[in-house]
Amino acid sequence: MTTAADYEPELVDTLNLLIEDERASVEMEVALASGATEYAEREALMRMGIDDIRACETLRGEMERAGLPVTPQINGVVFEVLGAERYDDRLRAFAHHQRIVAERASDLLESNLDGELRAALVNIVNGHQRHIEWASQRADEFADTRTMEFGPRQRSQFADSMAAAAPSAATAESEPVSLPEIPPAEFPETEIPQVVEEAPATPTGETPVVETLTITPEAPEAAAPEAPEAPEAAEPSAEPEAAEPSASRPRRGRPRKATSSAE
Repeated sequence: MTTAADYEPELVDTLNLLIEDERASVEMEVALASGATEYAEREALMRMGIDDIRACETLRGEMERAGLPVTPQINGVVFEVLGAERYDDRLRAFAHHQRIVAERASDLLESNLDGELRAALVNIVNGHQRHIEWASQRADEFADTRTMEFGPRQRSQFADSMAAAAPSAATAESEPVSLPEIPPAEFPETEIPQVVEEAPATPTGETPVVETLTITPEAPEAAAPEAPEAPEAAEPSAEPEAAEPSASRPRRGRPRKATSSAE
């Protein structure tokens, strides 16, 4: 069994630095997976995090079993990687960190480490190579998408492709478009029977006389004058009116002087 005396101080420090880097890798993968907008991207980052967690557990367990001191710290580079403004820059910084961790684990493999500790170092090197390839490719894809949506390069490429696809005016004038000749349609000749209406012949062969009936509208009847209404009879009064004085009523006036017949 390997004891602490079998490890050189520089080797112990390098193992602790590797553990700090692996802890930082887990923090980066958790943060990137939380901000991922695609399901496949989130799943890939989660698998990377699981691989790095297992590597941290194996390194710590083997070092504690050998009686070596284990650092509780985490590499502060995680704040620099996650502090990048653009997403593709964060992915490239993450890939750069994975490359540094893989190189450190590869250097430790040249030492006299064996057993589970050596197997853990091999898994770290192989796993981080896959992480580097995925993060670099995803960063390039995301950068191309951003340039296509907002950059001038995609607009110029689109204009060039449209110009190449559309024929120029000079080509259109020099090469007139010839349309294929369409033969006239042939229809079979058909005789249309003519229907002639003949007037019925009279017994004597004379031209029949067509009687016409003229209908004149009747004049509207004159309205008869309405008879005047008879005056209503006066109702008899209950009291008879006073009779007018007769002619024998003496007249008022100056009396005449009587004359005798002798005069």
